[in-house]
Amino acid sequence: MKYLALFSLPILFACNSSSTEHSAEASADSALYAPMIQPLTDSLNKFPDNADLHFRRALLLFNTDPALAQKDFEKAANLKPTVPDYWAGAGEAAILTGKYKEAVANFQKAQHLAPKYAYLQYRLATALIEDKQYKRADSLASKLANDPANHDKAYYLKAKIAEENKDTTLAIQHLRTAIDQAGLQSDYDAVMELGDLLAERHVPAALQYYTLAARMDSTNDDAVFAIGKFYEQEGKLAEAMTAFKSAINIDPEDGDNYFALGKLYFKQQEWQPAYNYFNMACKSAPAEGEFYYYRARCNEKLGRKQQAIDDYSKAITFKKDYKEAKEALANIQK
Repeated sequence: MKYLALFSLPILFACNSSSTEHSAEASADSALYAPMIQPLTDSLNKFPDNADLHFRRALLLFNTDPALAQKDFEKAANLKPTVPDYWAGAGEAAILTGKYKEAVANFQKAQHLAPKYAYLQYRLATALIEDKQYKRADSLASKLANDPANHDKAYYLKAKIAEENKDTTLAIQHLRTAIDQAGLQSDYDAVMELGDLLAERHVPAALQYYTLAARMDSTNDDAVFAIGKFYEQEGKLAEAMTAFKSAINIDPEDGDNYFALGKLYFKQQEWQPAYNYFNMACKSAPAEGEFYYYRARCNEKLGRKQQAIDDYSKAITFKKDYKEAKEALANIQK
């Protein structure tokens, strides 16, 4: 979970002051003095025991510095231990920082305060899975499965436990159970995960779930790109090209889409179209060594020796241990 969806408290700055003299804490935790954060930090320097201020600052820090956010959430929770949102925030931040036992403890406190809030049970179970407490997590998942409103979440959890136990078949079964019921209300990442698991097994139904994911988020090119990769692995190159071109239309700045198209043309020895797409890939991701390597190979095939040398050199610059690029550069310079 990247963004907090649980909290409803408005984020308000306590003041608009901008002190020029920072305490020693500023050098250690400079994020606390970023422009959007500093007003709250200044207020907390004056009112260090204000739980709401700690909570509001934690919300702002969550996406950029979850470790600092966790400290603020926990400070707020210790100041006002009866507010479940504070403990839940600390749990979310602890998951992001990999402190799973702390996440479990924080979610347990939140869930104790709001025992009927199913989302807290779901997040507690998630933390338990990360902490490898599978039996406890499965028990919570089974309780959620009895609630029609949270049926899908229960089976996401069961699928995760199955994957942790290396039972891919059961994971697929659980994900299908959840997603087929929830449809467009499914969790996007879970839908993509199911598509990936099916694609690894060359199951055509992977396309069904990638298509669902594409409908769920039409601004994200990942699902359409995955459709292209599935067609490519199945040898359906025309369909793969169509999918990759659609992905480019969704996100013209994603170099992976251009690179995938370039490789398809390269395999068919269509050097100029391949070069064109590799060139776009290099422009989209100017520090990606592999993109330069393939553009160099096209340049070499097209008789552009110096351009090939330049690109092989760039490939090695951005990928120091690029054996193929080093060998190609040595060969072309003989």
